[in-house]
Amino acid sequence: MELVVLLAVIFLIFLYVMIRGAYEEKQRRKNYREYLRRSFGSFMDESGASAEYFRKRSGKGTDDITWNDLNMEKIFSMMNFTQSSSGADYLYSMLRNPVLSDNDGRFAQMERHIDYMMKNEDKRLDIMLLLNDLGKTGKYSLTDYMGQLDRLGRRTNIKHYAGLILLGVSIALIFENASIGVALLIGTACVNIATYLKEKNFVAPYVTSFAYVMRMKRCADAVINTDCGDDMSDYMELLRDKRDCLKGLEHHSGMVLKMNTSSGNIDEVIFDYAKMMTHIDLIKFNKLLKQVQDNREAIFELTDAIGYIDAIISIGYFRAALPHYCIPELVAGKDAPLTVKDGIHPMIKEPTANSIEQHRGMLVTGSNASGKSTFLKMLAINAMLAQTVHTCAAREYKGGFYRIYSSMALRDDLDNGESYYIVEIKALKRIMDAAASNSGNPLLCFVDEVLRGTNTVERIAASAQILRSLSQSGIYCFAATHDIELTHLLEDCYDNSHFEEDIEGGDVSFSYRLLEGRAHTRNAIKLLEIIGFSDDIIKEADNMAGEFLRSGVWKRG
Repeated sequence: MELVVLLAVIFLIFLYVMIRGAYEEKQRRKNYREYLRRSFGSFMDESGASAEYFRKRSGKGTDDITWNDLNMEKIFSMMNFTQSSSGADYLYSMLRNPVLSDNDGRFAQMERHIDYMMKNEDKRLDIMLLLNDLGKTGKYSLTDYMGQLDRLGRRTNIKHYAGLILLGVSIALIFENASIGVALLIGTACVNIATYLKEKNFVAPYVTSFAYVMRMKRCADAVINTDCGDDMSDYMELLRDKRDCLKGLEHHSGMVLKMNTSSGNIDEVIFDYAKMMTHIDLIKFNKLLKQVQDNREAIFELTDAIGYIDAIISIGYFRAALPHYCIPELVAGKDAPLTVKDGIHPMIKEPTANSIEQHRGMLVTGSNASGKSTFLKMLAINAMLAQTVHTCAAREYKGGFYRIYSSMALRDDLDNGESYYIVEIKALKRIMDAAASNSGNPLLCFVDEVLRGTNTVERIAASAQILRSLSQSGIYCFAATHDIELTHLLEDCYDNSHFEEDIEGGDVSFSYRLLEGRAHTRNAIKLLEIIGFSDDIIKEADNMAGEFLRSGVWKRG
């Protein structure tokens, strides 16, 4: 009777733990769903993407200089509401690869999918929870894991089958000659267990790769079953096709995925010894490895398909978080002027909107901190967003399928012993090379303070020639400069715009509004006065500057 009561208590405790666990998981999912719902319209701050995926799967894309100049890593983290590693990698790759044509209608299809996910909250949240179940791969991406599997090469099961046959022979021999059979059985068992432990220790880290692949397949099944209707039917059909290519993986996966787990139950302990003797899970591992290696491209295609839906949901979150946004109008051909209405920099909390309509290059002048660099970055970032996630932080954006380059946030390369000037001219040379290349796509380039790393005379002379060469048809160059001389030397091929500051009552304020024409104010010396430099320095500096502007000759103070 006491035993029955004890068993009943154990059963009730077990039942309570199971019910409590199920309840807590249900509550966790409910709370997380509510978090995702409330977060719509907010920026994220999450990295977690693999540059390795981009490099191996997507080609060259935007070069590192432009990517770093525009702080696109931060833009990615603001946008990254992805729930899975596949989604984070796909979104990162999208941002690194501006589209240079839309002949396949990808943007129209993507726009339909983004619009559906933004408008259908319940379906969006359902899919996000499924993607969250798929989860992350941790420190390494699936690309890294697949590379590790490739390095394993083809693994044969011959030695495992040999050990299994020898085990069977020893058991059979017991019935013929017990002493020899038992001795052979013990020896075979010792060898099999020793080799098993060694082999399992070697292959165990790779089980994570298989686990993520199988979770992807199950995730694809679940997403397909959400039944999102006609607007998403083309995507669901694609996902179904990619999923069906991997049906054969399930046959060997069950036992392999349990290689690194054990609850300590007596039945599992017994089965563990059986596996040590027979190597059955190692045999399954090698068969699954061969299938994965043979279906490598299909696995990446399924990764892309799942990553795509995760990425477009994140784009929807990004759009909802912007003060305003528009869907860009992109036109083919080298003559593709740039029009931006009320464009803003998405990383600035209270941005000032500016508008342009440019059919050729622009020189931007003005004092430090007046907004020149931010303006250039605003244009460049919006061009990148237009050709990647089909979203602009502006009320209107019209442009071409540009090749986008910048030379802005450069610094000395101390590791290679290169001065700022050397780094700068190398950055400019790559833009010049792009301008000289035979491409059907227009060039859109941004240069902040051309050749700031050298003396005034040579800087103006060289800058004038470089910028003039970047004023050809099919090139749209935006350059910020303090050298007013350039605005005169290049006024036949560049438009002039400027930013200015107001100094009143000892305070400096900036409107950050783009104004037509070159800068006319000289406020740098006035700022010295506000900071507290002596009257003599202020007066002599002002006289020298005024005399130079009148005569073009510097005189001793």
